[in-house]
Formats: sequence, C-alpha cells, structure tokens
Amino acid sequence: MTTHTPKNIHNLCDRLLICLATVLLLAGCGPGSGQGLDENGNLLGSGSGGGGGGGGGGGGATLDWLQGNVFGPICSFCHGGAQPSFGLNWSTELNTCSNVGRASTWESSMMEIDSGNPDMSYVIWKLEGAGPGGPNIDPIQGDQMPAGGASALTAEAIQNIRDWIADGTPECLALAPRADDSTATRLDGSEVADSESGKTYTAGSWMNVWNDSLQVCTSCHSLTPSSPRCSVDFECPPNGVVLTADNYFGVVDGNTVAPFDLSRSNLWNRVTEENAEKRMPLGYEALTQVQLDTIQSWIEAGAPF
Repeated sequence: MTTHTPKNIHNLCDRLLICLATVLLLAGCGPGSGQGLDENGNLLGSGSGGGGGGGGGGGGATLDWLQGNVFGPICSFCHGGAQPSFGLNWSTELNTCSNVGRASTWESSMMEIDSGNPDMSYVIWKLEGAGPGGPNIDPIQGDQMPAGGASALTAEAIQNIRDWIADGTPECLALAPRADDSTATRLDGSEVADSESGKTYTAGSWMNVWNDSLQVCTSCHSLTPSSPRCSVDFECPPNGVVLTADNYFGVVDGNTVAPFDLSRSNLWNRVTEENAEKRMPLGYEALTQVQLDTIQSWIEAGAPF
C-alpha cells in the first residue's frame, strides 16, 4: 500500500491540474477553452479580481501581454498554423499585427482591427458577441469567440484589447519599419511623416498592389493561364502559386509573401532576381522601380489586406 505524504499529494494535484487544463484546452474546435491559468492560478486575463479592470491590468494593454495571454494560447488554437480557420491568424505578434487594417473575414465593410477605434474593430464584436449597439442592432456573423463551447474572455482581458486598440496598436507601428529605417508605416494604411525629409509614406492594400504590380503574373500564375508557354515550357500555375486578385490568403502564406520580411518572401526574391532568365515575370519586361517599390512597401508594412 502506497503512503501519500503531503509532498506526494501536492505533486499528484499538480499533475491533475495539468491534465485538467489540457482537457479544457482541447475541448471543441474553438481557440482553446478561454480558461488557461496564469501563474497565480487565475483565469487568463482575470487578474486578481476578474471584472473590467481597464487597461491598467498590470500592463495588460500591450501586444506582449495580449499575445502571451489571449491571442497566442487561446485564439491561435484554431486561428494558427499553415491553414488557420477562415484564413485569420493570431499565432504570433507579426500575425496579429497583420490583422490591423485588414478587412474582416466575416464583415468586409469593417476592419479586423481598426487601429484607434475599438468599437469598429470586428475582433471586439466577435469577442463581446455584439457590436456597441447590442445584438439586435449590431449582430455578429457566426459564433461569439472563443468558439467550440469555450468560455468567453473575461471583461478585463477584453478591456485590455480595447485599450490597446484605442492606443493605436503602437507595437504594430514599430514592427513595420521603412526600408531606410527612418520611420514606419501604420498597418491600417495611415501615413507617418518622415522625421527628416517631411515626406509621407502610405502602405497599399492587397488590391492596390495586385492592380499596380502583379496583374501580369496571372498570365501564368492562375487557374486559367493565358500564356502560350504554359503546358509547353512549363506547367501552370508554376509551383502551384496562384497570384490572382481573389487569392490573398494563398499569396500571404509566409512563403510566397512573408509579412514584414522581404528576404523570406519568394515573390520579392523572384521579381528582383538579377539573372534575367530567372527573373519574374518570365517572358515579360522586368517590373518598373515604381512597381517594385509598391510591392516592397506593402510587404514591409505586413502585407495588409
């Protein structure tokens, strides 16, 4: 017969708590259970008292806190990985910042995160289950998040997200540097003055970039290619890459285009290839410097939708 000392009982309880937390996290398809524990044993985002504690919340209205306590462990349970649910990714700070200024998957007339305006940020509507006018006036599409039977976020966690958005999502501004490092561009597309020259810089949307710089690519990189070289010199779309206007999520996949990272973006590497026989668009004139600048600024700003 095994004798359970206080230490053994303590260790057993620890293991049971870990198992329970794991079961809760895996329950349903929703982005986790919304009931992860912090180091004090409280629900994530609940602080010591629960309730809407405001942005103070021990510094909770920061991207670091939100990513570590909400977006990463809860939202990315479904909205993460190579094929995030509805193409919406919250798994890293860069992914979260790419949702700033991006049209909502559910409600295209709104932004997922409207920097400076939490009431018009669709992520807030989904987390609260309604817009500021209430469920009958501002109904959300689909289920309240987190889904899959998970508990709703605490009032304090949502307030931290609200305050971070109201503050202008400042860390996302810092994560979108200019090529010359002189200033940065907000991911919502708003202009930021260059402190030295007084010039302004605006990040384009996906449709701006496609219309201005990438339409020619669809002659090969589409499901209905028009290039006479297709199926003669090579199969189309080459490498399965589809660069059509309606395939934003297939292009901004961390490989063809890696938000904020030119060097890891194959599209950028191919259109700037020095060897003319390998440079894209193949069989056409090289893109102009203006077109390249458009693509560069868009990728460096996080490839906003």
